[in-house]
Amino acid sequence: MTLVLQITLALVLVAVGAALVPLLIQMRRTARAAEALAESARQDLRQISQDVHEARLQVDRIATLVEKGLEFPATAGSMATSLLRTVTASLDRGPSLWMDVIVTALKFGLDFIRRPRAAAPDKEKNDE
Repeated sequence: MTLVLQITLALVLVAVGAALVPLLIQMRRTARAAEALAESARQDLRQISQDVHEARLQVDRIATLVEKGLEFPATAGSMATSLLRTVTASLDRGPSLWMDVIVTALKFGLDFIRRPRAAAPDKEKNDE
């Protein structure tokens, strides 16, 4: 090889080496930043996971409360339905039973209203 070619090759190698050093330094900084970003994302995801879990527990509590809140109307509705069925079945037997019940209730009510009230005890008078 000629001397000029050797010098040119040496200069090219020095230039490539000089360009490679900042490139490697920048790659190292980028890798550190990527690690910091990954750690930050891991912490954020952990917090989000806890928040989602807490929200799910609250939704479960609310669902339980709604379920319990709907139990009474369902029970009251079934009670009203059974009462209505009983009344309907009683009416199907004939009006005599209901007439007896109504007349007895009216007699009892009128007797209660007409009875004389017990006299209130006299208050003691002060000797002053």
